[in-house]
Amino acid sequence: MELKMEANAEFKNNNKLVQYLFKKEDRVHKLIISLLLLSLIAGIETTLLLYSADQKGMNVLNGMSISEIGAMSFAINTIVMGALGLFVTFIIQILIVCLLFLVLKERPVNIKGICQAVINAGICIVIGSGVNAIIALLVKSKETTFTSLSLLVHDKNSILHTFMAEFELFYIVSLILFSFSLEKLALAKRRNAIIITIVIALISLVFHMLTVASGTYLK
Repeated sequence: MELKMEANAEFKNNNKLVQYLFKKEDRVHKLIISLLLLSLIAGIETTLLLYSADQKGMNVLNGMSISEIGAMSFAINTIVMGALGLFVTFIIQILIVCLLFLVLKERPVNIKGICQAVINAGICIVIGSGVNAIIALLVKSKETTFTSLSLLVHDKNSILHTFMAEFELFYIVSLILFSFSLEKLALAKRRNAIIITIVIALISLVFHMLTVASGTYLK
């Protein structure tokens, strides 16, 4: 009897999570606040990752150290850059998805639903970044992603390492959630939702490979 009650309670909790993720939001300002909040959290996580990497002797600050930059300047700059970077990424992703809606002849283009789909995916990514930031602070390994297949590649500077980093647990979950959200919130056909998700994933892969090739941190 107790096990049944616990199972029912767990189901209700999970159901509340589903209701939260797939509840349609009509107020634009709430969507904007959600995007800004997620971006700010990501900026803080970026600061923690860079701090951890610097303490381990990884060259992630263009040859400079935190002591040379100044702790306060380092924190402000990395939080702002991390937050701004993710926010711009969100906006670009929303614009690309809107364009794909037009290309795939999805009418009407549900911009609010698309924004919610991007936010849902962003929640997974931010949670994943937080998990990796905490692990990075606790272990001595010179690694930035601990939940991806890149751990299996010893050469951290190889293209294979960068490619395998895309197979990251939270990122994969975010893509699945993104696809479902496009279908449920943006009212896209399932086939089109899957196509859009694949296109977004491929664009992300190319962008990631280019940024790492150019020497940008976070492989």
